[in-house]
Amino acid sequence: MVSKKQRRINWILVAVLLVLSIFFLFPVIWMLANSFKPDAAITADMNSIAAFIPPALDGNFFDNYIEIITNTSFLRYMGNTLLYAAILIVLGIIVNGLAGYALAKIDFPFREQWLLIIMMLLIVPTETVITIHFLIIAKAGLLNTILGYILPSIVNPFNIFLFRQVFVSLPDDVYEAAQLDFCGPVKYFFTMVIPMSKTVVATVSVFTFLNVWNDYLWPALVFTSSDMLTAQIGLNSITSNENTTMGQTLAVITLVTIPVIIIYSLFSKQIVEGVTSTGSKEG
Repeated sequence: MVSKKQRRINWILVAVLLVLSIFFLFPVIWMLANSFKPDAAITADMNSIAAFIPPALDGNFFDNYIEIITNTSFLRYMGNTLLYAAILIVLGIIVNGLAGYALAKIDFPFREQWLLIIMMLLIVPTETVITIHFLIIAKAGLLNTILGYILPSIVNPFNIFLFRQVFVSLPDDVYEAAQLDFCGPVKYFFTMVIPMSKTVVATVSVFTFLNVWNDYLWPALVFTSSDMLTAQIGLNSITSNENTTMGQTLAVITLVTIPVIIIYSLFSKQIVEGVTSTGSKEG
């Protein structure tokens, strides 16, 4: 039974957190409200509370968004990024999941040493190996191809570690029972392990999507054709154009932000559960 004092403290904490959340949301609210305004209105409202209020709904309300959608290739860039993310999510779950399962459940020589190497790779910055990746992809003739973009990104040490931490806690009795039904390791992985590990699968999927969605450097190196570019490169191209207005800049930034907000809103619970559960496993 929660006491009145504790209930009062909880309400105070909720109020403080609500105020803080609104404070941190101010930039997003400002961006969204001004993305519907012409530059003259943005400048006029800059130093007033009107900067956080969208304009009246009229025939020109969506002009900035219509301009971005009709006169740029930004929707194509977003579609490209979604395609690359979908491919990497599927391949990443399969490859990193199998690697994590092997490290958790299969006894092979130097298993602990391989785990140590993977954990050491977690501290290696991407920028230190991106040149090597580029030289290999260029040597293989895979520049400006989807395969050249996704190959270096499939294996992710962090995702392998996440999978391993979850799989190590799975009961061995289930696999032993599956063996009686002539279920091999690979079939067992796809039919039993993955369904039992939906939380970590969702977590890895979200992290992979966010990595692809926010990636700028690697696609800028790999892709030379404008038809292959990603959302972040398109964002930079549009916002750096001197003919792009401030309202259009805010509109395109809003379009880039919307998928991230949707993903976090839908899968925030799974992300928290996935990360916290991996930290509680012993291996």
